[in-house]
Amino acid sequence: MTSLFNTGKLSRVKLTTFGRYLKRKNISIASAAEQLDVTRSYVQMLATGAATPGLHTAAQIKKWSKGAVTFENWLRPR
Repeated sequence: MTSLFNTGKLSRVKLTTFGRYLKRKNISIASAAEQLDVTRSYVQMLATGAATPGLHTAAQIKKWSKGAVTFENWLRPR
């Protein structure tokens, strides 16, 4: 399974901490979506900053990433 990060589509997009985590660990969008029980499009949106997860999903991601992606990583300065 190839990562969407290697296709060039996301290489020009600024990634979130979550997106950088996926890229660094070579985890595909599809694999992350399956493991987190969310859609591929939602994972891609989270990875690129087009969406911010709710509290439940942020907690799932924190646990799944073994603390590499924290609640604070999702906060955006105003």
